Amino acid sequence: ATARKGGGVREMASGLVVSGIAVPRTATAARPARRAASPSPSKASIGIGRRVKRNPAHPTTVARAVEQASGASTSDPVDCLPALPDDSLPDVVVQFLRREGRHAVFSATKVGVVEVNEVEGGRSLRAYMSLPASQYSTLDGERVERVGDDTFVCTLGAFDFLGFRLQPVLTARVDVRPDGQGCVIRVVSAEIHGSGVVESVNGMFEIDSVNRVGWNERCNPGTGQCEIASETKVTVYLLVPRWFPFTVKATERTGNFVVSQVVNQVVPRFLSQLVTDYEAWAAGDESREAKGADLFAVDLETK
Repeated sequence: ATARKGGGVREMASGLVVSGIAVPRTATAARPARRAASPSPSKASIGIGRRVKRNPAHPTTVARAVEQASGASTSDPVDCLPALPDDSLPDVVVQFLRREGRHAVFSATKVGVVEVNEVEGGRSLRAYMSLPASQYSTLDGERVERVGDDTFVCTLGAFDFLGFRLQPVLTARVDVRPDGQGCVIRVVSAEIHGSGVVESVNGMFEIDSVNRVGWNERCNPGTGQCEIASETKVTVYLLVPRWFPFTVKATERTGNFVVSQVVNQVVPRFLSQLVTDYEAWAAGDESREAKGADLFAVDLETK
């Protein structure tokens, strides 16, 4: 795992395995138990009624040292994130993997942490994290649209994929946890816009994307200095069309690169805009208007 700090956001990438709506634990969520790696799901490995489990990242891939007032201790930034009730693959993905054809899978995980100072004389970060989804800012007024109290449509920037120009559009739902524990943002549907050939792929892929957002006071307890953390996991399952001129291996190699670039760029931007939104709200701004832009702009040339 690698870690770097830039613009106030510390990032950790945990290797190849979308984010961005608004807010979002003080209570520590238990990390998943370490399990042996299993092969990529295939038609042969998925029986009727059998639950397919994700392979969680090894806990040490996101471990880091955190300075506390009482001294240094080793802690995991995902400890403060709300737990997922179930780590099984969504039913729609299980059904998709049973379909005949050439299956490709590409994915990425990104963990980010940003420090935030509670606004003196203003509203607390706990209160901010307790806001209902209906009071969330979209963060990006151009690329994120509210379509319900807890549902948002996110339009990513267009990019080239194996010679095709495409633009993903994701519908995400927010599950706000009680007592300011954070939220879970999950993609519930996705489609691709582009040429006729590109849009013919709609119905031939599924996306399993989860962004957990939480917070804690462990930086400097009692001083108003806190952290907001985010873990985004994105996995794309593709049924490679017969006419597609590339092998499954080549498709996965390029897909892993693209998904990794998306989360590596979006997660730090999401956290920075989240801090800006909190500071405005804590100071008394009730408009909930988006304060940022280009949340989902993607530059595949960035290394």
